[in-house]
Amino acid sequence: MAIAISAITGWLLDNTSPWIKPQSNNQAMAQTITNSMRILQINFKYKTSTAEFKQQMLEHAPRLAAVQGLRWKIWSIDEINREANGYYLFENEIVLNNYLDNVFFVGMGNNPTVSNIGVKKFEILQEPTAITRGPI
Repeated sequence: MAIAISAITGWLLDNTSPWIKPQSNNQAMAQTITNSMRILQINFKYKTSTAEFKQQMLEHAPRLAAVQGLRWKIWSIDEINREANGYYLFENEIVLNNYLDNVFFVGMGNNPTVSNIGVKKFEILQEPTAITRGPI
């Protein structure tokens, strides 16, 4: 399944992507305009073995960490149902949408090892999250 891993991760290695380079003035202005952090939830089924999937995600994590505007991601898996889930915290909706349009859908749309992709975006309720020590 070395081909499958490149289908998942190869697109994040392309240093021509504007979402992996240092922030430009335009991105900084966009961040100021919409300065409210957003949560992205992504669910999907995987078709590889669980061990192989975990290894792929371990290799994928450093590339994802380089995505501009991503604060953190929580990775989770349901091995019995072969479903994976991720919760991402983005600096604002602009960078979240740019990630979806220019990185995520480009890579996942071409990946034959995943199916049933679900994407949800959420606004963060800042005050109750702070009270319960949410990592924002």
